[in-house]
Formats: sequence, structure tokens, C-alpha cells
Amino acid sequence: MATSIKKATKKMEFGDLELSLRLGGREIFNAEKRLGKSMLSLFMDSQGGNKLPPVNEILIVLQSANQTAGVTDAKIVKAFEKYLDQGHTTMELFNDLMELLELSGFFGKKDKNTKTDSESVSLEAEEPAEDSLL
Repeated sequence: MATSIKKATKKMEFGDLELSLRLGGREIFNAEKRLGKSMLSLFMDSQGGNKLPPVNEILIVLQSANQTAGVTDAKIVKAFEKYLDQGHTTMELFNDLMELLELSGFFGKKDKNTKTDSESVSLEAEEPAEDSLL
């Protein structure tokens, strides 16, 4: 029997809207269909380098991920205008998108067994035990 894992949702205050965002398979499919390209290509230029996606593409992903009923494209654009009027920046919006993608497992799962840089290793030679033959 297959088990289904419920994707996490991200609550976001966006202008005068309260969005509930979730990126599962259906939402990613819808976003990519509207964008006409892969979600990963949002962050890559034609030479394979990194880039920031344009705001209209971020808004398409937010609209596709939104689970709150009755939020149209026009409402998203109006909320974006209010979001900026409230003193937020497009970089904050980009960070919210990255948070959503990470929360949704878009970049893969973090390995809990990975060693951290904080583990210390001694480079000093250990004193041999007295009963050692070597």
C-alpha cells in the first residue's frame, strides 16, 4: 500500500490577501504550463548561469500554488501593488518564493545524517598506550 505525504503549506500575507501556498505535483504542472517552461529555468539564463526570475513569473508561481479560493490574477496583481506600497521589495518576494520551493521539497530533502563542519578532528598524534608493542 502506498503512503501519501501531505505537502506543507506556507501562509503568506501578500498585500491585502492571506495566501495559503502549496506546491504539489498539480500546482507545479499548472505553473509550468502557464510559464511555458520548467520551474528550474526560472533561475537559469540561456548560458546556464543564475538569474532572478521576473516578477510576473513569480506571481504566476504564487497564483498556481495558492490554495485560497477566489483569488484571481487581477487580485494577485493588485495585492502585489499593495505589497510594494507597504514597503516590501521584489527581493523579499523572491525570498518568499525560495522559501516556498524549499518547504515543498522542490530542491530535494536535506540528509539528516550529513556530517557538519562543526565536528572537530585532532591533527596531533596520539600518545601510544604503555602496553603497546609499536
